[in-house]
Amino acid sequence: MPCRDYESDNGYEMREHYKEQCDRLARIACAAMEELERMGKEDFLILKNQEVGQWWAKHKEADRKEKARIAEKERKERVKAEALARLTDEEKELLGLKKPAAKKHAKFPVSKEIAYDIETWTKDQEEIEYMLEDLKESYLQITRGK
Repeated sequence: MPCRDYESDNGYEMREHYKEQCDRLARIACAAMEELERMGKEDFLILKNQEVGQWWAKHKEADRKEKARIAEKERKERVKAEALARLTDEEKELLGLKKPAAKKHAKFPVSKEIAYDIETWTKDQEEIEYMLEDLKESYLQITRGK
């Protein structure tokens, strides 16, 4: 019997649908074969249908490799996290593992109670310069008018 998916295979937009469907069918077949193995009854199906036997052998190997890949990735992440936890912030920065802390603006005291940061001080300086220019203009106008 030529069992296959009979849905239309037209167009690029169907690729995602087919991938999802293939993954779902693989999960169903895998779950069924795992249950047959657990019951010790997978041999009758594998021996009866060579295609099933070949697919199951490849699928189990692919699953084994993927589980090993994931376990190795998790192991490396754990080892990295443990190693980083032993380093100080300065050591991480020196090794290029951490961006240097942003430098805070220096404080400029205006009085004992008040301090302005650089941005505020710069704005104040600009305002003072404009005020001085206005005073200078006013002074020149007054002195010329005498």
